[in-house]
Amino acid sequence: MEMNRHDHLYGARRLVTICTDVQPGERVLIVRDSSTSRVIAAALADATREVGGVPTILEVEDAKTDSGEPPEKVRAALVTADVVFAAVQVSITHTHAVQAACKRGARVAALTQWVPEMLLGGGIDADFRAIEPTVLKVAKVFDEGSRVTVRTRIGTDMVLDISGRKATPHAKTGVVRAGQFHPIPDIEAPVSPVTGSGVIVCDASIPYLGIGLLKEPVVLKVVDGSVVSIEGGQAAATVREKWESLGDPNVYHLAELGIGMNPEARLTGRMLDDEGVATTCHFGIGTSDTLGGNVKAPSHFDFVLNAPTIVVDDIVVMEEGRLKL
Repeated sequence: MEMNRHDHLYGARRLVTICTDVQPGERVLIVRDSSTSRVIAAALADATREVGGVPTILEVEDAKTDSGEPPEKVRAALVTADVVFAAVQVSITHTHAVQAACKRGARVAALTQWVPEMLLGGGIDADFRAIEPTVLKVAKVFDEGSRVTVRTRIGTDMVLDISGRKATPHAKTGVVRAGQFHPIPDIEAPVSPVTGSGVIVCDASIPYLGIGLLKEPVVLKVVDGSVVSIEGGQAAATVREKWESLGDPNVYHLAELGIGMNPEARLTGRMLDDEGVATTCHFGIGTSDTLGGNVKAPSHFDFVLNAPTIVVDDIVVMEEGRLKL
């Protein structure tokens, strides 16, 4: 029992010291939903106490939709914390509640879909602070770019307009500073397109709605910044039915292109492993106003692609999954 507790402290200590740099006396809120293991919350609380922080564990029921707004008691608690660990199975990341906490200067670490084994190794092993400059370098290319093409051997062919959109404020390095939220162990450079058209062939993962790793590709057609069709077996049907049930046209909005940059992450079917894998990119559909866009939807789902080639204006950023910068 003690050995297991110590083992889980490995990742918790990295989250508390490296990722969020908790200081003595800081108020640390650990939000745990009913589907997330108590082991994770307990390890985070122990690691927080070790550095002199003051942890509070807030137990909540599972949210219904990824990036749907959390209950009032969560919103109220978020704005009183210095550091937040959101250990939930259904994401609260792209929400106004988290934005409000960040505006007050909180450091928010999103631990969506975490399981205890993620505290033992894997993506959490990354040297977050050493990778940070490269993530910011990619983000700067997006900042200064206007046209992006994303292509894969199996058929993705997207052209995006990112004119005037800034990526640097939204870069996810795993090093969380005041006023920022970072999904961990995801490391990525995301940008929110103004618009875009083409075909997305998602062949790696849809880490939402219980789908995870894909058995067959899912094909999305995008016209003028909006998904107009999604096909590809049961996975596509699950997403389509969810979107239709939400009854909001913004769920189809092309919200994000993100480039995975965590060399220790592997595809597992879990959101924050998959989106950070260093040989992938993902397209986010739905809410964009937490990523530099201007659309608020009742959902945000990411579609992860293997081995993309990504060109920003005349700069090859990634070639068949290999970062070129």
